[in-house]
Amino acid sequence: MKIRIYETNKLDLDTVANMLLLADSQANFHPDSRWIFSSSEGEVKDYSLDEARLSKRYKEYSVKWIGREAVVTWLTSNQILFEIMSHDFLPEEQAAINESYQIEECNSEPNNLN
Repeated sequence: MKIRIYETNKLDLDTVANMLLLADSQANFHPDSRWIFSSSEGEVKDYSLDEARLSKRYKEYSVKWIGREAVVTWLTSNQILFEIMSHDFLPEEQAAINESYQIEECNSEPNNLN
């Protein structure tokens, strides 16, 4: 799942991003169980503003499927402006699912009870 967090007039985007990462690390002690897999940042055109400032900063996060509800709840409860860009599994998650499916398929030997 990909989530994009936008800057607002009253909240600093970097501070919000750090708070989200701290909430993730506090809830998940082991690094492999963290909700946020990766992040990137950029700018997008915002035509609702004056002509002097047509761009709006954002940070985009790749959120693991297991953490989707927790991240959305955190963003909503803190009144952060965000947008869900994709509900799909991350490529890493899809590869792990395919790998586990292939392992189960290979190990499915018939068991005779008698």
